[in-house]
Amino acid sequence: MAIVRNVELSDEAIRQLFQLQEVLHRDYGGDRRLVSIGLYDLDTLKPPFGYITVKEATYRPLDYREEMTLTEVLEATEKGRAYSSLVKPGEYPLLVDSEGRVLSFPPILNSEDTKVTESTRNILIDVTGIEPELMKRVLNVMVTSVAERSRNPVIESVEAVRPGYSEVTPRLDWVRVEVKLSDIEGLLGVKVNPDVVVNLLGRMGYEASCNGEVVEAQAPPYRIDVHDAVDVIEDVAIGLGYGNIEPSLPPPTHFGAKHPVEVLSNLVRELLVGMGLQEVVNFNLISDEAMVKAGFQDFVKLKNPKIRDYSALRSSLIPSLLLTAKVNQRLVGRLEAFEVGDVIEVKGDTATTDRRVGVLLMGDGFTLTDGLSIVKSLLRYLGLDAGIRRYSGGPFINVRSVEVLVNGVSVGVVGEVDPEVLVDLGIEKPLVVGELSLGLIMGVLKGLKGSQ
Repeated sequence: MAIVRNVELSDEAIRQLFQLQEVLHRDYGGDRRLVSIGLYDLDTLKPPFGYITVKEATYRPLDYREEMTLTEVLEATEKGRAYSSLVKPGEYPLLVDSEGRVLSFPPILNSEDTKVTESTRNILIDVTGIEPELMKRVLNVMVTSVAERSRNPVIESVEAVRPGYSEVTPRLDWVRVEVKLSDIEGLLGVKVNPDVVVNLLGRMGYEASCNGEVVEAQAPPYRIDVHDAVDVIEDVAIGLGYGNIEPSLPPPTHFGAKHPVEVLSNLVRELLVGMGLQEVVNFNLISDEAMVKAGFQDFVKLKNPKIRDYSALRSSLIPSLLLTAKVNQRLVGRLEAFEVGDVIEVKGDTATTDRRVGVLLMGDGFTLTDGLSIVKSLLRYLGLDAGIRRYSGGPFINVRSVEVLVNGVSVGVVGEVDPEVLVDLGIEKPLVVGELSLGLIMGVLKGLKGSQ
């Protein structure tokens, strides 16, 4: 939390702040899953403030005249319908003041009684979420954005207290980054003058100085996109103007060619699209919780993840496809999708990358037979005959999952997902998932080609 006093906001300034709020929700807050922001007229409230959990309550949601229950807010308002999946029924979070007045139903909708208007002079800014470091950075952006739109703003800190822990926010620290001139020239491909670099960074909001061959740059607290030297070099490039950086091609040393795994990947994409499947693309990073819930134990965990959703490297495409089903289950009745992507397998003390293709079938009526039909058709188009044998493991029903064999080599698995796994992940529709190793398939194809 933070307080900004002596604000003077026009209707246009308020509109800009709310627009910024939604951009931060989208780009940094995972569409409110990680971070949610609220702005309130402090003079309508009585501190201290508290976060509570209730089974039900009533308040007047933002832009509505009548009071509603929390259940009605989820059902009747646009924001409620869009974000109802982020709260548990009967365990609704509320932000209230010392008199029990509702400020917000995070991350759904603020209160109409505490909204910011042109007559507001003191603003309370609140950020809730599940990623503390990200929350602090987003708070810095909102605090400085409110303050810079007023002539004589005063920023006040707020202490957040819970059993065994307290913290004062905001912390408006500048981010210090050192950049070598040689690194700037190496990345941009142009000679740069130290004084010009310092001047450009100053125009970009930095405090910068040059010490020999090193530029010392300090980014303001609202620049939450600045992490290291590369971000500073990007700002130097923007300051120079991309149009003023003359591109040049390196001298050719050999003829280029597509990597065989990319050739096979593109062919697989074309074949599956031809079968009527939609392609999805997920990150290689995933939450370790999602991996474990999907039945996978051996995978690489990040030592110090910045975001909980990206705390591990996936060792299979299946957990990513399960999350795809979870996100889309309320948007479509049935889904037939595939993904071609890399996974990181743990082998002893080492980790190796493997290219795989995964298939997802979501909806009533899909069975193991449907999954096998797609997999066998794909392999047949590649000139391979598929065999199967019983498989137990992963997220599957034991008697409804199989290994896929090509020339006696196990190249993948297909199966119906266990209902207990679906419930644990919050998925309400039956699923069939599977994946094949394109690396192993390439090996089989090379072996067949060599024997001819």
